[in-house]
Amino acid sequence: MKILHVCQMVGGLDVYVRNIMTYTSDDLEFVIVHGKDDHLQPVMKNGRNIREYGIRLYRSLNPINDGIALLQTIRIILKEKPDVIHCHSSKGGFIGRWAGFLTGVRTLYTPNAFSFLSTDSKYKKQLYIWLERSARLRSWLLACSESELKLGIEKVGYSKEKALTWHNAVPDASKADIATKTGGDKPYICFIGRPSFQKNTFFLLDVVREVHERHPEVKFYLLGVGHYSPDVEELKQKVVQYGLADTFELVSWLGHEETWKYVDDSLFYLTVSRYEGLPQAVIEALSLGKAVVASDVVGNRDCVWDQENGYLLPLDVSVFVEKICLLIENGQLREEMGRKSRSLFEREFLIENRIGYLETIYKEM
Repeated sequence: MKILHVCQMVGGLDVYVRNIMTYTSDDLEFVIVHGKDDHLQPVMKNGRNIREYGIRLYRSLNPINDGIALLQTIRIILKEKPDVIHCHSSKGGFIGRWAGFLTGVRTLYTPNAFSFLSTDSKYKKQLYIWLERSARLRSWLLACSESELKLGIEKVGYSKEKALTWHNAVPDASKADIATKTGGDKPYICFIGRPSFQKNTFFLLDVVREVHERHPEVKFYLLGVGHYSPDVEELKQKVVQYGLADTFELVSWLGHEETWKYVDDSLFYLTVSRYEGLPQAVIEALSLGKAVVASDVVGNRDCVWDQENGYLLPLDVSVFVEKICLLIENGQLREEMGRKSRSLFEREFLIENRIGYLETIYKEM
């Protein structure tokens, strides 16, 4: 059985697709269609390269590029003759669903955060909702979280019969070789996410500024700066302006296990995102037994239980500061929440336990 993935292999989505390839059984064959400018290492399964095609797949809306990407994808589908197309995120989802419709191949769409969540503009939001609806066609929604499933039904118009969920799942980071301490001698808190609208990094900096006044001994690391980081230069300027150069450190894109080293030795994990699909960084933090302080938004609600394994909070600086300081000051509470995070991970998000359900979905398609 052949599955063709259509996506941009960047950031968390790159990890998501690689995990699927690694943990599915050998009777599935994969082909990947991705952006030709995606900076990625070859995707491997059982020591062999997965077949890949680079096309003109870019984040921005551009009728010429998007039309070419659609034609390129259709040609690849006609050549490869996949049984199922699995397309991911807004642009890969748009191109993949139209290509599946035009070639008659059954298609699954995993948004990993719908495009209309990515803007505050009323007009852009309506445009993105219209684009999502126009590409629904005969596809199935394969949401990565229950809150994403709800949005797909209520906002995009998927019927309940054609809306499924497969929770994002990851390997057990605690089994990796992450013994080396990375973050220096100061206690610290980390957040993974490129400086961008979604990751809400200016809000994060305001939180750090106020926590620093109460706990100057604590440092903050922002990991994952690199791929598509539109706000990075302005953020760097504000860090200097606020006098936080020794407190708030931006760390360029790292390998997966290097990132885990930072998370493993942090006091707890922090995210202030405006929206998510189901954040892999958070569930990896759960696997390492970390309490999580998170914004109460789509995606985070599916892996952080308020006052159990962390806190789900409104996007209010003072509220975040209070809970962060509470966890800094209370090691016993951090440990208790961390144990609950680990338990939740083992039940819901360990990929070895979840991958069989995804295979079943592919085969039933």
